[in-house]
Amino acid sequence: MNEEQQASTPAFFTLDAFNGDLMVPLLMAVEAGHQGDHAAWHDFIEAHPQLLQRLTEQGVSEPHSFSTIQWDRATLLFTACLEVDGEGRPLQIGERLTRERFGRFPDHDGSALAYFVEHIRPNRSITDNDGSSIYDRIVALLAQLNEGLTEAHHGHNGYESGFGGLQMLGHLNASEVSELRRLLSGRAWTVSYDEPFDGGVADVAKHLTTLLKAAERRGVGLVHRRHR
Repeated sequence: MNEEQQASTPAFFTLDAFNGDLMVPLLMAVEAGHQGDHAAWHDFIEAHPQLLQRLTEQGVSEPHSFSTIQWDRATLLFTACLEVDGEGRPLQIGERLTRERFGRFPDHDGSALAYFVEHIRPNRSITDNDGSSIYDRIVALLAQLNEGLTEAHHGHNGYESGFGGLQMLGHLNASEVSELRRLLSGRAWTVSYDEPFDGGVADVAKHLTTLLKAAERRGVGLVHRRHR
């Protein structure tokens, strides 16, 4: 697909099973490597033999040496933290129809999660009493999943410009997935009165909750990514 075709193809968004607990220290090791601290990367690989094995299986001949890894940040992080099944295939979260409906939303760039974040509000009947901190936590978790790996948070677009158009936007670990699912089932949030698509937020909430539940059952985190 050439650049013109890519530009005209609507983006598709997915929530993939992800090792969010590995992601945070791996991010630090990768950034250290890019800043010239290759010893930090070496020590990290030594402490994570499963990661060493995965990188070797994916064709990295010298995983201990950061300078020999030619992958971009996004590809390295995605390959390292993607959860796989017993046969080494990506672990599927949720039913295909749910993933498809979440994947392309008829607003702006097609992000259902971005639409949801933009058009929810605190439920004043709850938050004016004791629920404001709950709503704030919902917003924080949604922001982390929606844009926690974007240029606005990291000062570079290294996670949004991976090989083959891979764009990683944000992530949650397994405990955060469970927390967000539980908080969304409560009454601390409501729909903005000026939502442009009648029932749009409710529809996104249904599919998002279904995917969160599927990840929770598997005991995995999630990564939010955009691709074409």
